[in-house]
Amino acid sequence: MVRVPFDLTWYATRNTQHELTMHQPTDKLRVNILGMLAAVIGFGLIVIFLTIAFSAHDVLWFRTGFAERPQRLIVYGAGQRTELQAGQPGFDVLADAVQSSLAPGVVRPSGIGLSEGSLQDAYNLYVTVEVFFDHPVKLHAWFNTGQPTQMLFPITGRHSDLNVVFLGRNGQYMAGGPVLQTTEPLRVALRTLGYLQE
Repeated sequence: MVRVPFDLTWYATRNTQHELTMHQPTDKLRVNILGMLAAVIGFGLIVIFLTIAFSAHDVLWFRTGFAERPQRLIVYGAGQRTELQAGQPGFDVLADAVQSSLAPGVVRPSGIGLSEGSLQDAYNLYVTVEVFFDHPVKLHAWFNTGQPTQMLFPITGRHSDLNVVFLGRNGQYMAGGPVLQTTEPLRVALRTLGYLQE
C-alpha cells in the first residue's frame, strides 16, 4: 500500500480562504422605503377601485354628470296626471331640470323602497315626477344603481325630504333608490310651470 503524504498547511490555507470569502461583508442592501410605500398604497387603491367597480357594475362609478334625455315625463299633483313629450310646452324645462338634478351625482343609497301603497299615494296625493327613457341609462354611483328605464322623483309627501329618486324598469321600482345631491332644479321648474305651490 502506497502512502500519500497529506499536506496539512495546504488544507488549512484553503479552508481559511474559504471562511474569509464566506464571511466578508457584502455591499449594504439598499431599500427604497418611499418606493415600497408608494407601491403598496398604489396597489391598495387599485384593489379598492376594482372592488367598487365590481360591486357597482360600473367602471366609471366615480363620475358625475347625466346627459341622457327623457323620452317622456308625467307630472302628478292633486290627483291630476299631466303627460309631456318632446315638443310639448314645459317638456324641455322639466327635462333640463331632471338632468340638472341628476348631474351633481349621488350621495348614498336610501335604503328604502316603494310599497304599492306608497306608489299609489305618490300618484294620487302628492306632487311626483315620473320620467321615462327609451333605453336603459346609468346613474354613476359607488353602489349598483342598475340600468333603469324609468325614474320617480317624490317632490312632496313621503320620502320627499330625502332628495331620493326611485329607479325602475318594466313598471317596477327597485328598493334602495339613491339619494341625490339635490332635487332643487326640478322643484324650481315645477314652481315655474305652476305644478308646485310651496
